[in-house]
Amino acid sequence: MSLWMAWWDAIWLLRPAFSRLRSFMWFATAVAGLTVRTELLGVTSIVRALKLRPVLYNKLRDSLHSNAVQLDQLSALWTQAVLRLFPDPLRVNGRRVLVGDGIKVAKSGKKMPGVKLLHQQSDSNTKPEYIMGHSMQAVSILVRAAQSVFAVPLAVRIHEGLVWSNRDRRTLLDKMISLLGIVSVKEPFYFVADAYYAARKIVKGLRDQDNHLVTRVMRK
Repeated sequence: MSLWMAWWDAIWLLRPAFSRLRSFMWFATAVAGLTVRTELLGVTSIVRALKLRPVLYNKLRDSLHSNAVQLDQLSALWTQAVLRLFPDPLRVNGRRVLVGDGIKVAKSGKKMPGVKLLHQQSDSNTKPEYIMGHSMQAVSILVRAAQSVFAVPLAVRIHEGLVWSNRDRRTLLDKMISLLGIVSVKEPFYFVADAYYAARKIVKGLRDQDNHLVTRVMRK
């Protein structure tokens, strides 16, 4: 029980991102299910893990689309919570260290939102050149815990396949800079990423906020 009390104290820090208490409680239910589930079957695995009544399946699914959730505010609050829960972050030259990357995950659902034909830009010859799936980018922060260093996720977004406006001309590099702005780490930091992010847009976006990029030079 003491572990769940610590869990609740952490999840309660995110309450301001929800305009309605009911929406927050559904969110807490979903996170609790993800915490203890033993299978990866989406909402069904949450229902099974918490032994919820089957009639609640649709309510839980609908809660994920609630307009009472302020997603960007939720990400910023989660960052603040992580910095509070992990008081010993990894620092280099006095700066925090953030890591970021993109991943393309194959999906087989025919009506799954955000799924599109993606080109695999990998040097590995074990991966197919094209897949149908989700293209996501993520940002994490490095913290010290259990005598080691862990990357604690701060925010993840699907950055291809979701088009809100035909006037949106942002690239994946622009969206990564935007994601770093959403998590809103106030102190200067190093951003560690692979060679894909060794680009002027990333360097300028970081330098404008007094941050630095650590990467390798992209091969041509």
